[in-house]
Amino acid sequence: MGRKVTLKISATGTRGEGIAYHDGLTWFVPFCLPGEEVEAEIVSSRGGVADARLVKVLKSVNGRVKPRCALFGKCGGCDLQFMSYETQLEFKRRLVKNNLRKIGGTDFEPEAVVPSDRPFGYRNKLQVPFGKINGQIVSGFYAAGTHDIVAGGSCPLQDGWADLIRRVVAGFAADCGVGIYDEKSGRGLLRHNVARYIDGQLLAAVVINGDELPMADELERRVAAVFDRYGLFVNVNKKRTNVIMGGKTIHVGGIRYIESQTCGVKYRLQPESFFQINDNVRDKLYAAASALVSGGACDNVIDAFSGVGVLSGVLAKSGARVYGIEIVPQAVADADSLKQRNGITNLTNICGDVNVELVRLCQRLKGQKTALVFDPPRKGLAPETKAAALAAEPEKIVYISCDSATLARDIKDLSAKYKLETCRPFDMFPQTAAVETLCLLTRNRHSG
Repeated sequence: MGRKVTLKISATGTRGEGIAYHDGLTWFVPFCLPGEEVEAEIVSSRGGVADARLVKVLKSVNGRVKPRCALFGKCGGCDLQFMSYETQLEFKRRLVKNNLRKIGGTDFEPEAVVPSDRPFGYRNKLQVPFGKINGQIVSGFYAAGTHDIVAGGSCPLQDGWADLIRRVVAGFAADCGVGIYDEKSGRGLLRHNVARYIDGQLLAAVVINGDELPMADELERRVAAVFDRYGLFVNVNKKRTNVIMGGKTIHVGGIRYIESQTCGVKYRLQPESFFQINDNVRDKLYAAASALVSGGACDNVIDAFSGVGVLSGVLAKSGARVYGIEIVPQAVADADSLKQRNGITNLTNICGDVNVELVRLCQRLKGQKTALVFDPPRKGLAPETKAAALAAEPEKIVYISCDSATLARDIKDLSAKYKLETCRPFDMFPQTAAVETLCLLTRNRHSG
C-alpha cells in the first residue's frame, strides 16, 4: 500500500466519500464526513487526484455512527451506514441540489427528503450470486468494484426471510452436489438466487447456466418446509453476461405470482417483474405523483414507460383519462389484466414506441390539458424522447428519477419549454447514496 497522510475532510462526493485537498492533490476517502480529521493511505493517484483508504478517524464530528453491519466497507451494497439517518437525508438533499446546479444549470432548492419508515430491513427483493470460498458454497454480495463474493451474516437492509431463502438454496446445492457457475470459465450451473417477499408471499427464482435444475423437487420440498406461501422458479441464463436473468423462466411449484396492492391498486408480480424495492416509500412516491395530476388540473395523463401498469392504475385514481405507453407486449398484457382486476375504466394501455406514440397521442388530445409522466431507467431520457416531449407540448411533466444527475441533464434539455416547479427527493434506498426524486415541470407561457 502507499504512504499514509493526515487529511482534513472539507466536502462530500456523490457516493458519500470524503473530499480533502492536500499537497496539491484532491483526495477521495470513503466513509468520511466534512469537518473530520482522518488518517488515510493512498491507493492510487492520477492527474492531481488521489484515491485513498480510510485508516482511522482522528477527530470525528456529529453525524457519524457505528455501522450496523460487520461487513460494511467490505461489501459493496451500502455507502452510508457510517452516517446517522438524519445526516443521510441531508446528504441526499444536497446531492440533488448540487446536480441541479452543476448539471441542470439551476439553483432550484429541493424540498426535504421524504424518509423511509424503515431505514433498515426495507428491501422486498434479494439478488445474490453463488460462489465458492475455501471449497464451501456461499451466496453473498459482491465486494465494492469487484465480482468477488463477500460471504457473511445477515444483511441489515433485508429482513429475516432473505437469510432463510439464502440458506435453503445454498444448503440444497451443497447437499445435492449441484455445481456453481464460474464467471471466468463459463462453466457450472447455479448462477444467482433471486427472490421477492411481499405480504407473506415469496417468489424465489434460481438462475442456472443450463436447461434444467437437477432435483428441483427436493429444493421445492425444502422451500415449502420454511415458507407457507411460496412460488419456486428456475430461470435459464446460458449467456456469458452480467445480466442476471435470462429470457426463459420455468415454474417448479407453489404460487405463480405475488398478489398485493399499492395506493388502493391491486397488482400481480412475476419473478421478472420490475417493482420498487421499498414498499413504504413507493406508496408515498406514487401518492405524491398522483397528487400532482389530480384535482381536475388535467384532462389526460400519459404514463410513458408504463411497464405492468401499477403507476398507471394509481394515476387513474386522479379521475383523469390515463394512457399508458409501453413497448414490451407482455408488460402491456399484464397492464390490461391489472386494469380489468381493478375495474378501471379511465385507462388505455398502448403497446408501442413512446417516441412515436407520445407525439401521436398528444396531437389527438390537442386542445385538452394533458400531463406527461416519466419514470425512466437510471440512464434517463434518450434525446429522441425529450424531442418527442417538446414536440408534444403537454401542460405539465411529472418526472420520477432514480439518478439525479441524469434528471438534472434532462431538466436542462427540457428548459426551452418547461420550468421546474417542485423537486422532492424520496429515500427509496436508505444506507446507500441512491435517491429517488419527484419533479414537476410546467410549460412556459411564452412557449404557446
